[in-house]
Amino acid sequence: MPRELSKEFFAAYHAALFEAQGEEAAKNTVKAGIALAGRWLKSLAERPDTPEKFKAALEKEFKERFGFADLAEITFEADGTARLHLKGCDICPGNELLRAAGAKGCCPICHMVKSALGRSLGKRVELTGSQKPGPVGECVLEYKISQR
Repeated sequence: MPRELSKEFFAAYHAALFEAQGEEAAKNTVKAGIALAGRWLKSLAERPDTPEKFKAALEKEFKERFGFADLAEITFEADGTARLHLKGCDICPGNELLRAAGAKGCCPICHMVKSALGRSLGKRVELTGSQKPGPVGECVLEYKISQR
């Protein structure tokens, strides 16, 4: 019978894993995000090469297979801005444990989305911001998409 991973264990594990990496944690967070993007894109029958296809594919992945957040919605604006809104994220409590220990949070999701956007759309993507508008587990990640 399958068991679900407890949120408390996942938070503690996430914090311990990145805390153990010390100075390398930030670099490895980026690498983890890029690896997640690569695995996800390889799992798809077709690369989502338009904003509409990317939105549908990413939201499906985050809801069905990843299941790490209660809400994951990405929007695309005409000016090249993309925003990923997450609520109930299971990674954020682990980052709070890191911050409480004096370290920086390590979110591979922001780098996963950046890498996947660039590869899928064939564009340059820059992570331009991260806002925390609500409780722990809610954030809005903002990206700027432009020609290479």
